[in-house]
Amino acid sequence: MLPSLPIEPEPRIIPAALPQPAPLNDFGTVLSPSQVRTFRDCGAKWYYKYALGLPDPPNGSLVRGRVVHQMAEAFFRAKLDGGSPDPDDLAASFDQAWDTAAAGAAFGADEDVDLLKRQAAMLTRKYLDEVAPEIEPAALELPVQGVIGGVAVRGFVDLLDTSGRIIDLKTAARKPTGVSADYAFQVATYGQLCPGASGKARVDTMVATKSLQVITQEYTVSPADLKMTAKLYPLVREAMRDGIYLPNRSSNLCGRKHCNFAEACESEFGGRVKGGEEDLA
Repeated sequence: MLPSLPIEPEPRIIPAALPQPAPLNDFGTVLSPSQVRTFRDCGAKWYYKYALGLPDPPNGSLVRGRVVHQMAEAFFRAKLDGGSPDPDDLAASFDQAWDTAAAGAAFGADEDVDLLKRQAAMLTRKYLDEVAPEIEPAALELPVQGVIGGVAVRGFVDLLDTSGRIIDLKTAARKPTGVSADYAFQVATYGQLCPGASGKARVDTMVATKSLQVITQEYTVSPADLKMTAKLYPLVREAMRDGIYLPNRSSNLCGRKHCNFAEACESEFGGRVKGGEEDLA
């Protein structure tokens, strides 16, 4: 009886890797937390603002916030230079700061410009009197950049104090109920890119209610926050390059009051953006 011959295994066929479609563009070469926030809230808004560069003038609320921010920055810069700034000494520059910020603004028909200016002045004074004196700045408007998840990322840190804590200044019409996911993403980003950052952060929110308030909220960047930055930056860049720019008409910020791209959005995608004449009828 002849010995049985060994059975040769069938050759394994390894399928060739499917060719990957080339990106449609080079968008997202350098990202920032604000770009990611805008894209996640409304891809179409990101496209009009960052890809096409359509005009996006600030509304009255943004002007108010910018002026408060500029006045606080002037106070901290004087302190950083070794001085002992007095809020009274900054009062003379408030009108100029307001006029400069308001020059290119698009105030809404329902916005009271004089009220917004008074609120900016009162919020500035409250912050400089009650909160700013206790802060020891180490750096202001600090540009940071680096790589997260294989994506180049950059941004500006409002204020870094001498303990390595990142502090952001914001204005709002309502009292915050907690630290937002967008802010957690932002400070997780800056905590990785900013030399000397400790992983601690604080957001100081100046609330323009009838009784003006300054709400301070402490935050510590967690491993989960860092994981989200590593995941989202490359995914957002991929979506940008694939040409996925969907409008989000369900967003709380979708409306003519908050978005300067309503006409372009309606023209391209149809439908209706809140705040048009039809809504007033």
